[in-house]
Amino acid sequence: MTAPTLSSRTPDHLTTTILIVEDDPILRFTLAMDLNDAGFAVREAASTDEAETVLGTGAPIDLIVTDIEMPGARNGLDLAKAVRAFHPDIRSIVVSGRVPPADIVGVADAFFGKPYDTSRLIRRIRSLLAPRRHTAGKA
Repeated sequence: MTAPTLSSRTPDHLTTTILIVEDDPILRFTLAMDLNDAGFAVREAASTDEAETVLGTGAPIDLIVTDIEMPGARNGLDLAKAVRAFHPDIRSIVVSGRVPPADIVGVADAFFGKPYDTSRLIRRIRSLLAPRRHTAGKA
């Protein structure tokens, strides 16, 4: 089991943090590098249990990207449901190599089938977080 990590390449000035929940270490590492290169701070979890630990610490997370089929007490879709219920300010993107489940509507902000185009995923992340950037500086 790998511990949740903060990418060592994260510049100090970044304020937007993405939690990647993916059990495939190569996919997780690749996405973490791409998101970091795109200017996001990245946390990683190899299971839904690890993701819940990260979320439970109160660490600032703006968006999660989770695979559906994950080890842990919940699958990724159940994790997205819990995030929506208990952390409604955190956006979520669900990914899967299978057809999107019918009950994804209202659970996640977006769905991407695997293999996905990372540049498209990054554009979607930016669009989901854009309203936050416009209101973050206002008192």
